[in-house]
Formats: sequence, structure tokens, C-alpha cells
Amino acid sequence: MPKRLETLRRIASLQNDLRKTGEIKLATLQRQRLSAEATEARLVSYLDENHVYTPAYMKTLADKLQAVGRAKRRLALEIEDQAKVLLERRRQTKQVERALETATEDTRRLDERRDLAATIEAELNRKGASLR
Repeated sequence: MPKRLETLRRIASLQNDLRKTGEIKLATLQRQRLSAEATEARLVSYLDENHVYTPAYMKTLADKLQAVGRAKRRLALEIEDQAKVLLERRRQTKQVERALETATEDTRRLDERRDLAATIEAELNRKGASLR
């Protein structure tokens, strides 16, 4: 039983590490999306200004806007995928935590039974008592 308990503790630790890694990756993707949105807003603001740009500059701005749009779509998909992975990691972590709680409780009960049996045995041996 102690070996099972230690194994479950290691698994729980690993699951927590995986969950934290997933949360960090999701946060990074969200920051990248926000950065892409800010870049897009900045590029659109350049186009909204009443300046006369050369056709080459306008094409460059349009190309950059398209690239940012593609990046935003890619990031949105990655964020969605990572959110699913993170949800699954949280579910797995919860399962391991429940198994660990059960194993801890079982180990505690087993220890109490052993202590009680040892106490009864010691009491019976001390008094020289019999069960009659």
C-alpha cells in the first residue's frame, strides 16, 4: 500500500507539472494573439489616415495585414487546441487526486487497524488475560 501511495504521489506531481506547462503555453498563445491584434490595429490605423502612399507601400501594408490575419487564424486554432489539451490535463489531474485521496484514506485505515490490533495484543499479553 505505501508503494501504491508513493506512485500515485509521483503521478499527481507529474500531472500538476503537465497542467502548469499547458497553462503557460495557453497564456503564451493568448499573448501572441493579443500582439497580432495590436499589430493589425496599428496597420489599419496607417491605412485610415489621410496620407497618400505609394502603391508599393500600400501593397506592403496589405501583405502585412494578410500575414497578420493568417497568424491570428492560426493562433486561434492553436489556442482552441491547447484549451482542449488543458481541459484533458485538468481532468486527468483530478482523477489522480481522487485516487490519491482514496489510497491515502485506505492507508490511514490500514494503519489504524494495525495500531488497534497491536494495542489489543499488547493489552491481552500484559494482563495475561484470556478471552474466556
